[in-house]
Amino acid sequence: MFNPTQEVSGYYELGKIIKYAHDHEIDVIVTVNQPFISETMKKEIWNHFRACIDEDVDAFLIGDLGVLSILKSLDKDVKFYASTYMITMNTETVEFLRKLGFSRVILDRQLSISEMGHIIKNSKVDLEIFVHGGGCSNIDGSCYLFHYMFPGMMKYLSMTTNLYGNPCTLPYDIYDLESNAKLANNVPIMDAFEYCSLCKLPELIKLGVTGFKIEGRGSNILYKENTIRIYRELINLLKQEDLQTFKEKVESLKKNFKPAPPSLATLNDMLCSQKRCYYPPLFHSPSKMPISWQSWTRMQFNTLVLLE
Repeated sequence: MFNPTQEVSGYYELGKIIKYAHDHEIDVIVTVNQPFISETMKKEIWNHFRACIDEDVDAFLIGDLGVLSILKSLDKDVKFYASTYMITMNTETVEFLRKLGFSRVILDRQLSISEMGHIIKNSKVDLEIFVHGGGCSNIDGSCYLFHYMFPGMMKYLSMTTNLYGNPCTLPYDIYDLESNAKLANNVPIMDAFEYCSLCKLPELIKLGVTGFKIEGRGSNILYKENTIRIYRELINLLKQEDLQTFKEKVESLKKNFKPAPPSLATLNDMLCSQKRCYYPPLFHSPSKMPISWQSWTRMQFNTLVLLE
């Protein structure tokens, strides 16, 4: 039997995490989103899959068909879900992925509620949607800006040591291409689809989705913990058909909830006043802040000190 603790470092800790999760009746899904772009990667990806399977992982989140072929070559009975990087935006794509063996598909975050409803109604696999976290004005599987540092980017980041963010979340100066005249300063021009779905939960639950996806990569642990907790509380209220209490709690959260104390920013400060909501009218992109909310919020977290 493959022994990940001897052949691949780091998987012993993963095993401990999986055991803890399973003891609390929680599944563990490992994301393997990177594209399979070189034959030299094959052995490493194969070993990674095998080590995770030996540690009893429940499923893999796959974003590349080449990576999927490597997983299938192991011939193991393990579930795999289609990442948002599969750019699933219609029923035909869902059916294609189902035939490949995917048991769950993450729909692209650029879809409207009505479009998602049509796909869910006409699909035969579990479907999951984004509800909270960093948005994207690009199509996930078609964007190369995430890893691209164009000339001047590193210098800019080094000058703003407290500013964190990908190129698509940073503010830009806008110029006329022909006259070179500056048209605007400090505009988060690519920061379009953002963050929160608390108010939309009743509508989203009625769609019949299998799961909600909360994006929190790189975020503060308190932020993730508090966000997951309030979504669970609100979903439970809707399960109980207590819509009145749900509405009252949402309004209270907007005014009083601070995702990561001691930061003073409330949901209203970070999101509602900016009209930053998943599934808004298409191309609705308010830019009231001089920088994107992600960068501004992470500046607050940069000084956060956690005491046990």
